[in-house]
Amino acid sequence: MSDKNGQPQASPELVQTSRARLETYIREVQDGTGFWSYKRGQGPSAEATAWCTLAMALNEREAEKGAAAKGAAFMVASQDRKNGGWSTAPDTGFTDWATGPCLLSLRCVDKRGLGDRTVRRAVDRGLLYLADSRVEFFPVVARLLMLIGGGRKDLEYARGWPWDPDCYHWVEPTSYHLMALKIPGLPPADLYIKIVRFANQFLLENACVQGGWNHGNHISLGAELPPYRLTTAEALLALQEIPDHPKVVRAITVLQSYEDEDSSPLSLALSCLALDAYGKPREKELSYLLDRQKDDGSFSINNMVNGLVLLALSGENPLKMSNSHETT
Repeated sequence: MSDKNGQPQASPELVQTSRARLETYIREVQDGTGFWSYKRGQGPSAEATAWCTLAMALNEREAEKGAAAKGAAFMVASQDRKNGGWSTAPDTGFTDWATGPCLLSLRCVDKRGLGDRTVRRAVDRGLLYLADSRVEFFPVVARLLMLIGGGRKDLEYARGWPWDPDCYHWVEPTSYHLMALKIPGLPPADLYIKIVRFANQFLLENACVQGGWNHGNHISLGAELPPYRLTTAEALLALQEIPDHPKVVRAITVLQSYEDEDSSPLSLALSCLALDAYGKPREKELSYLLDRQKDDGSFSINNMVNGLVLLALSGENPLKMSNSHETT
């Protein structure tokens, strides 16, 4: 359906029906041990478990041992006991970017009263992992020379997070890790404020010229790269405490400019969440998203996507920051 201006419109009744069907599907595909897999019938996925747990937590009451509580318990049990991070899957052999979604999910679950002391301990250890796992752009010798030549100020350069320990920092893992730190609120420690400032700086420095974000650098081989809907939405969710920054304002305009085209359910779901976080209309994006629901109630064979879509269809947006810190 469309509004009086011909723009796509999603009725509240249609959204509610779609949400109920998707929630039923997500409940059905949860493993008995608490995890969700990327694809039904496969092994555990930390990312899919994190987003599905968070989405299901919106409908569960305090002390209820439902799907969200089981998902949270699985994440606690699968946390790396040495460094406090999470792996994409338990058998990968190293911790990686999946730490961001898992930590974000557990922090929100704990705030809603669905966690216990084990969840809070896992959150504390995950926060320390995020502080330790940022990428150093300069090698040790270069940092020493910078310290000798310019003092500590020269070491305060933009730094984000990588996909895995041996990777350069990228927009998506940096965005997810920033969300994990800022939502539901930045921990009260100067260390985290400084970390967030450098990571914000990394995103702002790598915004595309026309606005929005690409996957990494905004320029390659001398050519300016175009922004993508998905990465623009992710970075916007990570930068909510500076809504008036020119690059953020420009990115919102870019996000609103996208039409249906071939946008995936993942891109549309994150667009809905980002626009809502900034108080912008999202009816057009919701309408496009609802068109992608399958007969079984799902939106994708990937349960990470289904979890994020359920968040987008919910009346509450847990990715909207409740408080902020000026960190730029």
